[in-house]
Amino acid sequence: AGTPLVTVSTAYDAAARTFTLSLEQMVPATPGQSAKQPMHIPLKFALIGENGGEIAPTAVSGGEVSGDVLHLTERSQTFTFTEVPDRPVLSLNRGFSAPINLSFDQSGADLAHIARHDSDLFARWQALSDLALPVLTKAASDARDGKAITVDPALVSALIETLANDKLEPAFRAQALSLASEADIARELGGNNDPDAIHAGREAVLKAVAEKGFATFERLYKELAPTGAFSPDATGAGKRALRNVALTYLAHAEESPARAAEAFAEADNMTELAHALTVLAHRFPDADETLAALAAFATRFDTNPLVLDKWFSIQATIPGEAALARVEALMKDARFNAQNPNRVRALVGTFAFANPTGFNRVDGAGYRLLADQILVIDPRNPQLAARLLTAMRSWRSLEPVRAEAAKAALGKITGAKQLSADVADIVERML
Repeated sequence: AGTPLVTVSTAYDAAARTFTLSLEQMVPATPGQSAKQPMHIPLKFALIGENGGEIAPTAVSGGEVSGDVLHLTERSQTFTFTEVPDRPVLSLNRGFSAPINLSFDQSGADLAHIARHDSDLFARWQALSDLALPVLTKAASDARDGKAITVDPALVSALIETLANDKLEPAFRAQALSLASEADIARELGGNNDPDAIHAGREAVLKAVAEKGFATFERLYKELAPTGAFSPDATGAGKRALRNVALTYLAHAEESPARAAEAFAEADNMTELAHALTVLAHRFPDADETLAALAAFATRFDTNPLVLDKWFSIQATIPGEAALARVEALMKDARFNAQNPNRVRALVGTFAFANPTGFNRVDGAGYRLLADQILVIDPRNPQLAARLLTAMRSWRSLEPVRAEAAKAALGKITGAKQLSADVADIVERML
């Protein structure tokens, strides 16, 4: 609440060799304070030239500028940069210098230019994210409408160039290649969401990147294989993160679970072991290799409750309609303890919060399962029941059929004879 929105527009005058930057801030009202004054917003910036280097203007007018920071202090300000030899690409709010929402309609070409050349890694990551999100939302919309899904080659090229740039830290490359989640895409779409279409669209984008960059993913996967004893330091963690990303993309390009099964068998640490198991379960849920890996993991860590929670969570997030039956079967597993809040969160909570396709079944069965569990849990643990219920807080953003099914499940909860204050308050607000 109250986070400023800064709107940006730019213009370049080649004849005058000037670049103008217009900024306008809007600070939304908060409870008890309807009239907001302009804030002092420090915006770190750079002007990136055609060759990828930073342009240093001779002067800047229109407001206070200290080094590479513009100070936006009025409702609206226009900064003018002089002696700018060619049209620059503006990189703004570098390093996340101000905690704001930024509305800046940059072209795909400009975003790709920042992603390739910006020396500020936050700006570089943000540009890739801004380049990817419209592609992901369009893919989801096309899947919902039954259209062929196409993936912008500019995005694919920018991601693969980032991946292949060995001058960048592995941890950064892993973060850059981790596309927006299905929940992020749903929030961006805003309404009439079909989780199956969102999943299909995102998978299509991942597959396009995986196939185009297959050789690079395979090279990194092999080069980043551990060569010594496990170390929890940042460098080692970054290499493991990038290797896991490479495995995820390779699994989208290959039709065999062999590579992921091999990664599972060879892993000497939980990060790679759990990730390999996740890739197997999510990409090849019915393969013999997956069933064997799940059984081996459960046997190996049978006496470690926290690791077993991870085993339940991995299976709870396997996408698709079969997820509901899988969760119901796991609830009958000898390792599941309905009296243990952590175990309930690991299975039922993870299913509701982190499995959009499985939980949001079009027949509403996922919602009914959660409603039944909430009514069972509420008398003994109202805090847990209330927390699980928040998984349905965005039900109004679903397409009409799912939204009605979710509303009916919420209605079943309100119809219970006795509800805790926690659950009653949340469900009433939701409805």
